[in-house]
Amino acid sequence: MKPIVISLGGSIISKETLELEFIQKFSRMLKNTEKFDKFGIVVGGGRLARTYISSLKEYNINDNVLDEIGINATRMNALTVSTFLEGVNSKIPTTVNDASELVAVYRHVVMGGTEPGHTTDTVATLLAERIGARTLINATSVDGVYSDDPKKVKNARKFDHLSYDEAIKLAVDKSIGAGPNVFMDITALNIAKRSKLKVCVIDGTNMEEYEKVMEGKSISGTVIE
Repeated sequence: MKPIVISLGGSIISKETLELEFIQKFSRMLKNTEKFDKFGIVVGGGRLARTYISSLKEYNINDNVLDEIGINATRMNALTVSTFLEGVNSKIPTTVNDASELVAVYRHVVMGGTEPGHTTDTVATLLAERIGARTLINATSVDGVYSDDPKKVKNARKFDHLSYDEAIKLAVDKSIGAGPNVFMDITALNIAKRSKLKVCVIDGTNMEEYEKVMEGKSISGTVIE
């Protein structure tokens, strides 16, 4: 069985407080899917990262430094998630290479960001490519990919399937303007395209969606392939 990589959105881990009840449900779900041998889990920064970055931006702090702060937030969240799992690395790797070596040892390998300019979605696709995963679960706070932000546009259309090129075009269009809200960054999508990685964008709080992806069943989210 090929390993599966999960890009676990920071927005479902870190809100006003840590979402510990969710993390417990997530860990139980993974424990119940024992026929899948390996999981790579890349955790985002969420509110923890946004709080620091938005405050420091007011003081014109260098963007590279802000990226480093965001990366450290992702690693704090990653370490938190790892404490709820069994058969997992105790030290958070700082590179995709280090994480790929740990996959040979542990059932679960949890990490955060790696370097400035790389989102955790990009890190997740690079990890998937490196360890030979065929599926990436992009677990977000939205239940799929929409034509517009469904929280702001009432009649936004949800897509069941998108080709890589369609997803890239949509991401490019949504990246224009202030405060873009993009379902997945363009670099990550291009990596998925070159490695023919199946991307499933799901509501990350819905445990049944993870299980459906793993079992090859139809999902309520969006499949990019």
